[in-house]
Amino acid sequence: QNLWFLLSVIMQRVGLRLAVNALRSTPKSSTVRVASAARMFCTKAEKPEPVEAEPFTSSSPDNENVKAAENVAQETDAPATDKMEQTEKVVGEASRHEFQAETRKLLDIVAKSLYTEKEIFIRELVSNASDASEKFRQAQVAGEKVIDAYIEPEIHITADNESNTITIQDFGIGMTDKELVENLGTIARSGTKEYVQKAESSQTLIGQFGVGFYSCFMVADNVEVFSRSATEGSTGYLWKSDGSGSYELAEAEGVSRGTKIILHMREDCKEFSSEKVLKDILNKHSNFVNFKIKLNGNQINTVQAIWTLPKNEVTEEQHEQFYKFISHSYDKPRMRLHFQTDSPLNLTSLFYVPNEHTEKYGVGRMDPGVSLYCRKVLIQSNMKKFLPDYLRFIRGVVDCEDISLNISREHLQDSGVVNRLASVLTRRLIKFFNEEARKDPAAFEEFFNEYGQFLKEGIVTESADRENLAKLLRMESSKFEEGKLVSMEDYVSRMNEEQKEIYYVVGQKRSLCEGSPYMEHFKKNELEVLYLYQNVDDWVMNSIGSFKGKKLKPIESAEIEKDEEELPEEERAKIKDFNDWIRTELEDKVSSVKDTNRLTDTPAVIIDHESIAYRRMMMQVDPKRMPKLPKQALEININHPVMHNLRVVRESNPELASQVVQQVYDNAMVAAGLLTDNRPMLDRINSLLARTLETEMPKKE
Repeated sequence: QNLWFLLSVIMQRVGLRLAVNALRSTPKSSTVRVASAARMFCTKAEKPEPVEAEPFTSSSPDNENVKAAENVAQETDAPATDKMEQTEKVVGEASRHEFQAETRKLLDIVAKSLYTEKEIFIRELVSNASDASEKFRQAQVAGEKVIDAYIEPEIHITADNESNTITIQDFGIGMTDKELVENLGTIARSGTKEYVQKAESSQTLIGQFGVGFYSCFMVADNVEVFSRSATEGSTGYLWKSDGSGSYELAEAEGVSRGTKIILHMREDCKEFSSEKVLKDILNKHSNFVNFKIKLNGNQINTVQAIWTLPKNEVTEEQHEQFYKFISHSYDKPRMRLHFQTDSPLNLTSLFYVPNEHTEKYGVGRMDPGVSLYCRKVLIQSNMKKFLPDYLRFIRGVVDCEDISLNISREHLQDSGVVNRLASVLTRRLIKFFNEEARKDPAAFEEFFNEYGQFLKEGIVTESADRENLAKLLRMESSKFEEGKLVSMEDYVSRMNEEQKEIYYVVGQKRSLCEGSPYMEHFKKNELEVLYLYQNVDDWVMNSIGSFKGKKLKPIESAEIEKDEEELPEEERAKIKDFNDWIRTELEDKVSSVKDTNRLTDTPAVIIDHESIAYRRMMMQVDPKRMPKLPKQALEININHPVMHNLRVVRESNPELASQVVQQVYDNAMVAAGLLTDNRPMLDRINSLLARTLETEMPKKE
């Protein structure tokens, strides 16, 4: 009888397996002494003095009892089915307390209207358990006398789908009967907030509003709370309510230090008592609380909140594990930024750049990947409209103590603080990218090749970030071989004093850029031109406008000063007459015609200082609503063989000359990227080919 009394006492306090080990080392003759010590242990919360024990071998008379206990241990300790033991028992008469009328209404609001998602009740109860555990830890540090000091402050949760119950137990500071009435019988009274105000220590405590506990009535039709204060000589109590406006309070025995909450779930909320569902919710909302969370015997919060650790204490393995946890991916991050500051806001953040993005595979727009925490408890997952949309590829967490939350802690209260927070983080990320570009240019080029389109999107959409994002652009240059990327800062550093503009050309590939007739002048004068290959680049460069005081200019719109040649007046008059004839032939298409020396290998080009790039951009937005093409400015190369011979042919064969000048104009439009439909020119080309072949045919004798 003494043997089994000892077993039950130790099981109640320190667990079944430890009880079995104690029995193995205790001979039958000593069980009475050990049982007596155990009684003292349970009463005074002190461990018994060691007792000399004889060896307890497999041949001992009590071996059968031990084997039976071991079998029970093996059955009960299975991780998948580990359930919390019900040791509490009501011994006192229950007293019934009524909520006041106003309090009942408030309770109904809290339970039914305050929270948008029912799953939030888990976050709230675990946060309360974490606060209680933290208060116990601080009491220990302060040297206060507490009971059961050897029990680690952990959070144990049992999900029992069969009985449709959820049990959440912490081994924290616990509550007295008075505190139960004050904290659970009074809505919107935060015990944690009062504790913080008294202790002036809030770094790791979560609670603020005193309503989180009542979220359990969203999903439960009956709630039992067993609690025992950590102070010496304390008594356990049961607080019980169905949330209808009253609660019962009674003394109970067998209550461990801390608080155990038993939720009898409503039938329509039975899904939450599933272990899998509960595990997913805990991983989402409460994975990073300071204490171990065990669900049905298994610890689930194995990933640390590494953003709270000093940078030099976090290993590569921890970074990889954490990144995979928050991003739900299997690759390794390309870059990371661990950022902490206390001005202008007290915040800690940890950002990752994935190795690649998914938008390039055509699977749709990426969702934002930065979640907001407050003291390691999730407030909003993958926040939208927080960081600018062009940074949606970033994965990470932000933990800020200065943000104001609404009472449900699901939404942010002060949009001004949120905007400041977003601004601080955005600037820091852009600064980080610039630092990486200087530190490791090759790695940054790989990053730009993968994520350049997002940075370009930011230049177009976010005027506040435009100047700094422009520094991150990388592109090819006429000065260097194919594949070599340069920045606009590099370009400006190579400009001579006379050059006032940064020149660029947009084309599908390098060969088309180099072969553009507009490049002839820049090649001849050895002027550097930036090569851009994406349709969006017209928008990007137009949005930047100027960089370090130098205006950005597409080469087709560049104003080239003509070198006046010394020509006889008679020749100048003939050229003017020829230009006037072209303008007459193309009167519905051109606004002006003049000769130029910017060209060497091309008969003519379209020169329109703004409309070409703008029109290309408009074609990308809505081709059907394109305005009618305006008349263009045409510049001709009077020394080109086509134009030289055309001057002669227009006198001898006006019909052929008219066809040729029309084709020269269309060719210039094609080179400028302004001809959207080239089919009308086909008949003319065929006619010109026929005429050309006729002249080459041998004449009949």
